[in-house]
This record gives sequence, C-alpha cells and structure tokens, in this order.
Amino acid sequence: MKIAYVTKTAWADYTPGFIFSYFQANGISENGINVTLIMQDPMSEIRQKIKMKKSLNENLRIKLIKNNLGIIKSHDIFYKRANKYILSNDYDIVFTRDPGYLPYIVKIKSIAGKKIFYQSHNFYLDFNLHEYSRSRDRKRFNRNEKNYLNLLDGMMTLNNPQKKLYQKYTNIPVSACPPGLNLSRKRAKFDKKEVVYSGSFQPLKGIEDILDLWKTDLKEYKLALIGGRDEKELSYVNDTMVGSDCSNIRLKNWVFYNDLPNQIMLSSIGLIVLPENFYNQYLTAPNKLYDYISFGMPVVCTDLPSIRDLIPKNHIGVRFVSPNDTNSYVMELKKLLSNKKYYQQLQESNIALSKSLSWKNQSSILLQSMGLK
Repeated sequence: MKIAYVTKTAWADYTPGFIFSYFQANGISENGINVTLIMQDPMSEIRQKIKMKKSLNENLRIKLIKNNLGIIKSHDIFYKRANKYILSNDYDIVFTRDPGYLPYIVKIKSIAGKKIFYQSHNFYLDFNLHEYSRSRDRKRFNRNEKNYLNLLDGMMTLNNPQKKLYQKYTNIPVSACPPGLNLSRKRAKFDKKEVVYSGSFQPLKGIEDILDLWKTDLKEYKLALIGGRDEKELSYVNDTMVGSDCSNIRLKNWVFYNDLPNQIMLSSIGLIVLPENFYNQYLTAPNKLYDYISFGMPVVCTDLPSIRDLIPKNHIGVRFVSPNDTNSYVMELKKLLSNKKYYQQLQESNIALSKSLSWKNQSSILLQSMGLK
C-alpha cells in the first residue's frame, strides 16, 4: 500500500502546516504504510539543508517539487507537477490537506481510479457561519469544497465539532482524526515558575488577551512569548506592549521546530487563550497544546468545544477556563506557580496522556477512516 500525501507547504517553512504535515506523514508511515510526502521545494538554500532530528523511517519518502516556471510562480504549477509525479508512480491513495488541490486530486481519481481523501483544517462551505472576509483565495476554496467534496472517497476533520459541520453539507464519510505529538523525555520543571505561550502573534490567537492578563496580579510572574512569524507580527506585539510594565515578559521570535523544546523548557506552564469566535469554537487543534503535553507541562486553556473535544473527559492535566473569565485564569495560573504538589499532579496526568497521543497512534485513526486498518 502506497500513499501520496500532497501539500503546498514548502519544506522547512516557518508555519504549523509544515510541522503538522511532516509528522502526520511520518506517523502514518510508522504504521507500516509507505508514504511519499510531496511538498514544495523551498527557495532558500538554508531551509533546503534543514534536517529534522527525528530520523526518517524506511516507510517515509520526501519528494520536493518546484512551483515555478521561469519567473512565474504558483501553487497550481506545483499541483500539476505533483499530479504528473503521482501518475508516473504506482500509488494506491492520494491524500491532501489543501483545499486548493481539490480540483487536481479529483483528476487523479478520474484518470487513474485512485482513492482520494481530504483533511480539512478549516471550513469554507458557508461564509455565513464565520467572521472571515471573502478574499479571493477563500472564495476559490469555497467553490472547490462545494464542487469537489462529494467526489471524494472520504474526508477527515481535526475534531468532532468540525466533523458535524461538514456532515451537514456532504454525503461522503467524514471522520474526526485529531493531531498527535512527539513523545519526549524532557520534563517541564515547577521551579522555572514561568508561563509560556508558543505560536502565532495574530489577534485571532488571543495574543492581546494574554498581554492583558499580565496587567493583573500576574504581572509579578514571568511570561514567555515565543512566535511571530514575521516582522509584522513582532511589531504588533511590541506596539501592544507600549505603556505597560513588561519587565517580566520574555519575547522570543519564531523558533524552528527542532529548537522549540529548548525554549519551551525554560518555562513551567503552557498557556492558550482563545477568543470566542467561529474558528476557535469549531476548527482549531493547536500544535502548542500537544507540545505542552509532550513535556508533561500543565496547561491552562480557554474552554471551547474544539479544544475540549481533543482532551479525554476527567483528564486533569489541562485546566479549562471559560472564555473571558480573567479571574479564573489568574487564580489557576497563580495556583500552579505556587503549589508544587498541585503542579506535580497535573504534570503526571499529562505525562500519562502523552503516551496515547503519539503521532503513530493518532495517525492510525486516519488509516482506519481510509479503510486501511
């Protein structure tokens, strides 16, 4: 059995998409399936040379394809070349997380009769449900999902709330297939007494709300902010911090995934604050949640259906706080920063949970939805 996994993400790109695609493909291959991860060839020679610390197993192959034709660049050029490569090789299944690839993956089925699957990381079928502006790309993704979803053999979502959305609009099998984590022997330490947020600095991700928390009693404690994919995001945070006491806030720009553990391990508690909007209620499955858990780090997180769905009932390592409940955030964080016994209880809970959330285990759910297990 051979799977071609297609994503327009460039190799070693500074986005969660690269990390997600790489480790999901690797997790599938750890289940004994031959996988070729087809990605865009990065223009940067430095990124071309980046090697992941996790060695590739024998079932995973990386194929990098250029997206340019002379001076012309486009994802469509990449998709056409990916199709040509797939058709010249004997793949049984083609899988993608790109809504832009849907017209091309359907061509693969019509030409060669291959099984095709799509994993949505968003929801474009109905703009009336969310706050998105109708950009040109989003309008195209809307058309693609409307025109091509029902031609697939099946699709996957990141959680059950997202799955229920798609089931209202499609007549194909839809499965919830959550992300996974990389098991780690590194362990967060209570004595660091620092809270960390790792990820994008976009307003959508709650960065303003985190900074507002450090205007309360929490300003006496240390906070690390790790992220900012570009100067625009970093400038946004710096501008937001102007006029506030930021002496206990450590700002670190975007760190490549190999170096992220060393930065996160300087802290003791993971923080996720999410605005109560459509995306966060139904679609999000943040990598940072899994990163925190992999290090046995207690997590304080906004209680929204999307995140709640990823964590088993009665699990204590992730403490959920109602949206906009500033007092509960402050109380929970202060308790974890001052009560070592309580901290250790949550830590042990997350260490135990991490063993069941490996990418290999989570990818087996994906394979079941494809009928391969």
